[in-house]
Amino acid sequence: MNNNHIAISAILCFAAFQAPAHAEMKITPVMNISLLGGKYHLDEDAGSFQGRADAFVSPHIRLSENQELLPVYIGNYSGTQDIQELAGGGVLTRQRQNHSVSLKYVYTRDFNKYKPRISYSKALVRETKDEDWGDGLFDYGTVSVGFEAEQERPHGTYTQSYDYFQVRYPNYSTLLSNSQTVIDTTTFNELSRNAGTDTMDNDNHRLAFGYTWFPEPFVMTAGYDFTWRGYPDQAVVAQPATGSPLFKSDKRFDVVNNVTFRAARAIKPAEFSLAARLGYLYSNQNSYDSSRTKFIPDYYNYVDIGLSPRMALRLPGNAYFSFGVDYRRLYYTGRLVQDASGNYGSGKIRQESWTTSLQARYPIMRGFFARATYNYQISSSNMRYEAGYRYNYRASNYLLGIEWEF
Repeated sequence: MNNNHIAISAILCFAAFQAPAHAEMKITPVMNISLLGGKYHLDEDAGSFQGRADAFVSPHIRLSENQELLPVYIGNYSGTQDIQELAGGGVLTRQRQNHSVSLKYVYTRDFNKYKPRISYSKALVRETKDEDWGDGLFDYGTVSVGFEAEQERPHGTYTQSYDYFQVRYPNYSTLLSNSQTVIDTTTFNELSRNAGTDTMDNDNHRLAFGYTWFPEPFVMTAGYDFTWRGYPDQAVVAQPATGSPLFKSDKRFDVVNNVTFRAARAIKPAEFSLAARLGYLYSNQNSYDSSRTKFIPDYYNYVDIGLSPRMALRLPGNAYFSFGVDYRRLYYTGRLVQDASGNYGSGKIRQESWTTSLQARYPIMRGFFARATYNYQISSSNMRYEAGYRYNYRASNYLLGIEWEF
């Protein structure tokens, strides 16, 4: 029996043990399915008309007055190409699928709630038209086990959570690990010492703390989360004295800190909110550009600032309209700028993005809605070399279709 089965069994056994024999189980199914079609524009290029499908299914199970079981399936398919942040940079993808299943048990005692949970998700990414599903370089699976506690008090609500999750890339391995037959044995042995193979695979421990309070007429939420991410098969790049880069026996790890704040106010039928985020990622990993014999320390470190104002209108019949702006600015503390030819400068990379979003839905018959979305993004940077990743671009997409809610 693997760890996933053990965790699921533990949650179910605990629920069964806690539930009184006379309790009447109540199941309330919740479903939301949407089928949309639209286009994606990147700079001056327009993609063909493609589809998108999203599904949310959750049979909410009430075991007793103070116990609930929440199984959830979330799936989506996107046939429109877009820029995704993968492997530390913006990669143009053509199609994507994401599927996740999760199980959460909620036990309520007085004004406290305890929520063990487990989930598994699979992401499939196609970068080219002729790539088969399941063969994508950036396909990955995530297994997560966690626990959340919540305490409701007269002045506000406290939450604390811990999650452990593994991320595995089954198709991603270093080019060096596959190069023994194309370079001489001596060179291969020098380069490959400690280099590793499955360098994208990572293990994560995440702690999060939140506090929500209600100073009329606002709802305010403040939070902090800390993630330690280890890469068990990715060695740290060392600065070579001469020649090719060397790999230390030390393994890469990242530490991510985020501080968040959100304020919301409802003035019916409108809702207004403003979210802010300040993040910092520290990594012990460096980089070496062998084509230009350039060693770059602290390659992945950055400071991240985000601001997201939103306005939504909730109208009769579950009609809905929203407008939002997401602003993000990254300051890399070690990654050096390059000109269009790839020559390095002395400055550090800065990247700024603005994303404007419009969403609307309108009831057309019982349970069915017409839905439309539009997004426009501008990404700009002082980085001019884009042979590997996109830093500067303008992108937009629109989607139109039908949504079913049950």
